[in-house]
Amino acid sequence: MTGLKARALLVGALVAFAAGAVQAVTLPESCGGPVGRVEQARVNHVHDGDTVRLSDGTRVRMIGLDTPEIFWRENSAEPFGHEARDALVEILESHDYRVLLVHDRERRDHYQRRLAHLFTPDGRPIHAELLARGLAVALTIPPNDWNLQCYRDAEAQAREAGLKIWAQDHLRVFRAEELPPDTEGFRRVEGRVVRVGESDRSHWINLEGNVAFRIDHEDMVHFPGLDPATLRGREVMGRGLVYSHRGQPRIRIRHPADLQILD
Repeated sequence: MTGLKARALLVGALVAFAAGAVQAVTLPESCGGPVGRVEQARVNHVHDGDTVRLSDGTRVRMIGLDTPEIFWRENSAEPFGHEARDALVEILESHDYRVLLVHDRERRDHYQRRLAHLFTPDGRPIHAELLARGLAVALTIPPNDWNLQCYRDAEAQAREAGLKIWAQDHLRVFRAEELPPDTEGFRRVEGRVVRVGESDRSHWINLEGNVAFRIDHEDMVHFPGLDPATLRGREVMGRGLVYSHRGQPRIRIRHPADLQILD
């Protein structure tokens, strides 16, 4: 083999490797490009899989998804936390860290981070890319639900394929009766509703097995037509972050996308 031919093959292999390193997954048809007012920016630091800092120092929390946490001070991370961050870095690096930003209805969260949907300069939704790779769960915090269908479809695509985080046992669907009382973190829980109650602040949907879904009165505006009392005896599935109160696992349901009636 001549030196020229060898060099040509080496260059070809390197190009193929680089292309493969940033090769995007196929996204659902519901995923399109940015709409409305679009802002150009450049990222200069990636904190984790869903939080970045722009060149002007602004911290941005990416809307519509939640990636595994990285605990920098403890030098630890949840499973796939570093991989989610690395994937985001890879996507950004392939576009020279330039992004397009689209805002939702709220501009900042309670940490004063800017809230935005990020796209590559050619209009590809970065959030959907991470979800479709199985490196995040779809997270909807109203009123910021633009592009919800894209994100949910991208998550479903990865979940059905059992990719990355979705290969973990704790992300399967749990029956309410089998959920341990000390459970924490994101879960999907299904069961039959045995009681529906109401307090000063919330509606309580109690399932077999001492699990409760909570819908605050302030969130009912996002559930048009839903009368929680009609759920008694129905089979439902909810998803969200589990917290415990007096030994009872509870999930706050904030958006209709997180509550499914199964029968």
